[in-house]
Amino acid sequence: YNSPPSGRASNPSADIPTPTDEMVANCYHHTQGWSLYIANLEENSDELAIYKLFSPFGAISSVNAMIDSETGKSRGYGFVNMPQYSSAFEAVRLMHGVQLAPGKNLSVSFKTNRRNNHKFPSSSGIKS
Repeated sequence: YNSPPSGRASNPSADIPTPTDEMVANCYHHTQGWSLYIANLEENSDELAIYKLFSPFGAISSVNAMIDSETGKSRGYGFVNMPQYSSAFEAVRLMHGVQLAPGKNLSVSFKTNRRNNHKFPSSSGIKS
């Protein structure tokens, strides 16, 4: 796995901002990598569908589709974990706003802890 940067380590790509210490604390897990939150999924979205959407961006540690236990259909959101920050950043940047169906645009961002309520935006750089 890709260990989190200590402090503000330099990033080899000038186009990808270095994650802040706050992002590392809230969005990175030492065994799973960088966690992405995906919303506005279609009701037939499962883990394989989510995997196929995000695998072109790089390695995936895990995928978790939230499925309604009564209907067996997607609850409209899920999570993807990617070991490499650059892959996760590009996935967020390029997948946020993608239209999967008429009137159904994906919302993709770095996952945050609910209790902290910080928002790390999707496509226009990293801000808190």
